[in-house]
Amino acid sequence: MRKIEVLILTGALTFGLMACGKSTAVNTEVVDAAVVEDISEEETEDIQEEVPEEEIPLADPSVDLDLTAMSSTMIYAEVSNMMMEPLEYAGKTVKMEGICGTYQDPDTGKMYYACVIQDATQCCSQGLEFVLDEDKYSVEDYPAQGDEIEVKGTFATYEENGGQYLTMLDSQLIDK
Repeated sequence: MRKIEVLILTGALTFGLMACGKSTAVNTEVVDAAVVEDISEEETEDIQEEVPEEEIPLADPSVDLDLTAMSSTMIYAEVSNMMMEPLEYAGKTVKMEGICGTYQDPDTGKMYYACVIQDATQCCSQGLEFVLDEDKYSVEDYPAQGDEIEVKGTFATYEENGGQYLTMLDSQLIDK
């Protein structure tokens, strides 16, 4: 009885291994190179016609990371990376647009401002705090809660009340 079980098990394993073998069928069709070249040119022209140049945002060369030139999915992913690996972005100039969010600490009365962005499905949001350049702006220059803003600043981290926070220092509001 034991020998029969071993034979059945060995047969099943052998069949299983053979079933996972690779196929040897090969497509040997030859295509004329000129036809392939014509198709490639036509496809390229079609793609260029579908996306007008004015709709493709160009990255701002004056910043290290221009979130305004990315899709909403890429922006959300990049901001997530900034939160997970802040030291990779420290000292880099960042440009982003979104909605102004505000928070006032009830204990200290200090106001915090953030540029809040939505993901592609508009279900989740992330924000990045910004502090306007004190040499160019006064407290009255900060945008109101809910204002659409575009801001550029230097990415940095700081510690406050035992926690690490992300911010954009020396920020500038950009007129759209």
